[in-house]
Amino acid sequence: MENNNNRSLENEHSCSCPFCDEPICPDDTDERYRCSGSGDLKIHLVDCVGLYCPVPVMRAREEIDLLDDMAIMELVADDPASGEDIPRWVKRAGHRLLARRQVNGEYHFLIQKTGGEES
Repeated sequence: MENNNNRSLENEHSCSCPFCDEPICPDDTDERYRCSGSGDLKIHLVDCVGLYCPVPVMRAREEIDLLDDMAIMELVADDPASGEDIPRWVKRAGHRLLARRQVNGEYHFLIQKTGGEES
């Protein structure tokens, strides 16, 4: 699912790779995160702004279950509890937190679905 929401971490470069813009590149030595300019990288956006605990975690679990392994999901939330709840859920569910930052009171999380436990 392509992401065109203005809350996205995606930048305005000619490709849609979100890892081209520091400081969110998780590991620039890892080939999976190198921008090839192909524009094929899609990020599934889950907008949880205005939703409060436990809804962002519940939505994250529901949405990531819809994705293929290794797909990337961006979750955006403004609930202060999300700053701790989402990273805890990611770890417990066996997924990978690629990036996290706070922008204008919103938490942005890039999460990669892995073959871990059922979320």
